[in-house]
Amino acid sequence: MPPKGGNAKKESGRAKKAENEVKKKEAADAEKERKEAAAWADGAKGKGTKEDKEAKRQAELARKAENARLLAEEEKGAPAKAKAAPKAGAKKAQPKPAGPGAIAAGGGIGAATSSTDGAEDKGKEKAPDDGVPEVVEAFAATGIDNALDLLEVVNAKTDKASVGQAAAGLERHPERRFKAAFEAYQDRELPKIREEHPGLRLQQYKDLLFKNFQKSPENPFNQTVVAYDASKEDKVDALKQKKAQVEQRLRDKSG
Repeated sequence: MPPKGGNAKKESGRAKKAENEVKKKEAADAEKERKEAAAWADGAKGKGTKEDKEAKRQAELARKAENARLLAEEEKGAPAKAKAAPKAGAKKAQPKPAGPGAIAAGGGIGAATSSTDGAEDKGKEKAPDDGVPEVVEAFAATGIDNALDLLEVVNAKTDKASVGQAAAGLERHPERRFKAAFEAYQDRELPKIREEHPGLRLQQYKDLLFKNFQKSPENPFNQTVVAYDASKEDKVDALKQKKAQVEQRLRDKSG
């Protein structure tokens, strides 16, 4: 028979090995739990930041919509101003005045207003140094959606830094934000549409809201969209194309 002392050493070694394995497993489990907790914390923080950004974006859209509505009402209710009679002997062509809801391009709303006021104060058209009358391009917007598009084009900054910032913020995955954007739109607009159309079922209200959302500027698919791997030049081109499309659509064609 082998001596008993040898078996005791083997058993002791096995027990120590098993104990080490248990300690390693406990340490691994603890590290895994720590990483999961950190990941949950980061996810919650990121979600909170996204929600804050979305809330700010919704507030900004609401502010722009209200400004556009007030602008349209103000221009609609403003009395027509009489044209100043040209001085005798003046042969310069008078520019065509912009109609209701029209905004002159190139200087924003403020520039268009000041240009009109200056022409009325002087009673004549101010021509450039070369003697050729300056042509002011006019646009006409009817409805909230068109007014918002026009405000965005007129107020857009054209310096390199501003264009780069706008290009960096273009939507590359509208499908990811569509559901959240529609839910936010639905929560805000549902009480209003219930007042406008009383007596309908909830699903009918939701159908109406979904139809309206298809044309809303809050719809990610109605915003400027580029491919997920678009270059900086592609994004800048997309901004230029959108600006050209809005100008073509809203250019005042009367007269």
